This record gives sequence, C-alpha cells and structure tokens, in this order.
Amino acid sequence: MYLVDKRGIAPLIATMLLLSFAVSLGVVVMNFGRAQVELQAQCPINIGLKLAVINGQNQICYDLAKKEVTFTVENGVNINVEGLILNAIGSKEAKSTELNDAKIIKTGTYLGHASFDSSISGDLRQIKIIPKVIMYDEEQICVEKALIAENIKAC
Repeated sequence: MYLVDKRGIAPLIATMLLLSFAVSLGVVVMNFGRAQVELQAQCPINIGLKLAVINGQNQICYDLAKKEVTFTVENGVNINVEGLILNAIGSKEAKSTELNDAKIIKTGTYLGHASFDSSISGDLRQIKIIPKVIMYDEEQICVEKALIAENIKAC
C-alpha cells in the first residue's frame, strides 16, 4: 500500500481559503466604492455642451407657424454625446422630447428641431437641453450639465 503524507494538504487548503476570502473582500470594497462615486457624481465629466452663438445671439428660437423649437448646440472636446432630452416648459404644461438621433462627436455641432404647440402648452417660458453620454458602458443622463434657455425669440 501507498502511504500518503497528508501534512502538505492542510497548508495548501488554508492558503486557498485565505486567497478566496481576500478576493471576495476586494470585490465587495470595490463595488461599494463604485456605488459611492456614482451617488456623489451623476455626471463626473465636463461635457462642454453649449448653444451655438452667431452674431452674438444664441441659436435657439420658436417657430409659431411650424409649432417647433429650433436650436443648434455645440459639443465640447471631452466626450461624444449620444442623445439629447429637450424639456420645454410652457405656461400651461411642460413637454419632454427625447432626441436619440442627436449624436454629436467631440467638437461637433447638431441642429435640432422639437415640436411644441403653444396653443396647448401655453407661452414658452424655458427650454432645457439635457445631454446623454455613455460612461463605463452605461448611458448616463447628465441633468446637471443641461443647457437652459429663457426668453426664446421667434424664428
């Protein structure tokens, strides 16, 4: 019969248990840290989105005949924009429009249109343009980086 020396197996099992405990503890700490970062900073990058300015005027207006808001936005140099959300606030109601085709590359420009019927929603009081970006393989809506326009002129 063969005699097996079992004294070498116990330290090997103890080492494997310690390694698996260290890895699982590391995973828990990293997930907790990532959750805290996401809670603290909704959109941790400065997108640099702004309304285009031509002849000293912001390029946003409301066409009463077409019942639509027309605007031009310029992206910054930091990240591509994957879409926009346009919130139009009227004196009677607010309307949100998701513009998924508004993909803007870095330093790119987008000319957008969104419907807004002032006969239903009332006088146009404010437009908020909110960018959507992809960070860490997740789509993030950057509300704190929104563009806000008031006193919108007629087209």
